Amino acid sequence: MSENEILKDTEDTIKDKAEDIFEAVKDKAEDIIDAADDKATEMQEAVEDKVDDIKEAVKDKIEDVKDAMEDKAEDVKDAVEDKAEDVKDAVEEKVEDVKDVVEDKVEDVKEAVEDKVEDVKDAVEDKVEDAKDAVEDKAEDVKEAAKDKKDKKKDKEENDTRSNSQKKREQRRKEVAKARRQAKTASVIGYVCLAVVAALIIWGVAALVMRQLDKVTPNENYSDGLDANGYISGVVASDKITLPDYKGIEVPYSEIEFADADIDAEIEDLLSGYDSLNTDESRTVEDGDDVEIAYEGKIDGVAFDGGTSDSFKLTIGSHSFIDDFEEQLIGANVGSTVEVNVTFPEDYQTADLAGKDAVFTVDVNGIYDTATFDDAFVEENLSDKATTAEGYREYVRNKHEDESLETYLKDYLVENTTVNSYPSKYVKTLKGIKMYDDQQSYEYMNQFYQSYYGSGAYDSFESYVGTSMAEYYKTLKDQAKDTCKENLIWQAIVEKEGAVADAAYYKAKLVEDGESEDYYDTQVTTSGEPFVLQQAIAAKAMEIVKDAAVIQK
Repeated sequence: MSENEILKDTEDTIKDKAEDIFEAVKDKAEDIIDAADDKATEMQEAVEDKVDDIKEAVKDKIEDVKDAMEDKAEDVKDAVEDKAEDVKDAVEEKVEDVKDVVEDKVEDVKEAVEDKVEDVKDAVEDKVEDAKDAVEDKAEDVKEAAKDKKDKKKDKEENDTRSNSQKKREQRRKEVAKARRQAKTASVIGYVCLAVVAALIIWGVAALVMRQLDKVTPNENYSDGLDANGYISGVVASDKITLPDYKGIEVPYSEIEFADADIDAEIEDLLSGYDSLNTDESRTVEDGDDVEIAYEGKIDGVAFDGGTSDSFKLTIGSHSFIDDFEEQLIGANVGSTVEVNVTFPEDYQTADLAGKDAVFTVDVNGIYDTATFDDAFVEENLSDKATTAEGYREYVRNKHEDESLETYLKDYLVENTTVNSYPSKYVKTLKGIKMYDDQQSYEYMNQFYQSYYGSGAYDSFESYVGTSMAEYYKTLKDQAKDTCKENLIWQAIVEKEGAVADAAYYKAKLVEDGESEDYYDTQVTTSGEPFVLQQAIAAKAMEIVKDAAVIQK
């Protein structure tokens, strides 16, 4: 076989082999493609199944999240409400603090305004002085102008040969100087007028502001501004004041002594309440006697209002009745009837009776006998305080000396205590309470006089307090500060000592001092328990100070 044939057979073999390989590869590729298609289909189905699963899972998760969010929203809502309450309480406390600061600041502003007014007044006085100087300068200018005019006339006569240009320059110079002086004077006067107007405006505004700030609203709540335990609300008294050494205060006995003569006078007053009426008709009225009378007064034979009484205890010589009414009864027997002739004073409070003559028909019903102060009297009437006459005298002495001791110690503490700062809110409360007390007294006095005399005692509240409302408000502030200082002193002592001044303590003390057991409750009903407990704090503090005091005899 030739080389070409061999090559041709080889080429054909290779060609057949290549076709077989191609067919095999083609079949293999188709198998791979079919397998890939199948796999892709399976994967697609798996993915679709997985997506469905994921969708279901996401849906479930969304529901879970939704439920969780709703629960969380409720929790957040509750938390927000709680926080809102806390914030509200904090804001209210802050508002009170700010109000206190503002009130303190207002006081500072008032003082600053008053200082500013004084500065403006000084400035106005200075401006007035400047104006006076300017006026004096003006007067000098007028004199100089007159002199210039005179000189000008003289110059004209003597220097007719002077050139017109020189004359004009000289005239112009004088006119310019005159204009400057006039401008300066006008400026000074303008400044003075402006300063006066400004001062008046500032003074008016300041007066209006101070009147508004000083106004007080009456407050009938005596427990206002106090905590339940009687302490001043929000105040640590020891921070507000500096106390002196309150233990071991030395007290001269002469400052508290209650003398024998004072004891005698008190016992005499006491005995007058134990008089017995003696109707023995052999007894005659003497000067100094206490007599029981009945009387009817007439003017021109006609009885008048207020001139009749069926029973009246009259001390002869007391001059409690008009004219010599009492003296005309001296010497009259018990059981007798006496005609008493008197004349009403010209300035008598009832105008219809003033200056008129009257006749009183007086029945002398008896003379009071004074009780004898002895052991028997004390045992019968004063056994809760002593068993003998001498024992009662000591009781009276000790009672008054104890009261005087408390007064001395209180005055000492007030005088020697330094107030670092007043609690402005509490001072304002005390001002309102004091004004309420004053108004109640004013109304009571007018009602009393109206019922007994037919007209009120005072035309207005200002006439009752005896001053203008502006001055009254100033006095009110001073009184409130004095009360505040005392209450701070007592509270600070109890704070420092850690003492107990509660209801149980004060009830026991009131009973010890002679009050009834229900007195505490009565006071609570009237004034509120915080106010009553504040009195307990004062009593406890005084006990502490008094127990440590040193009496120097």
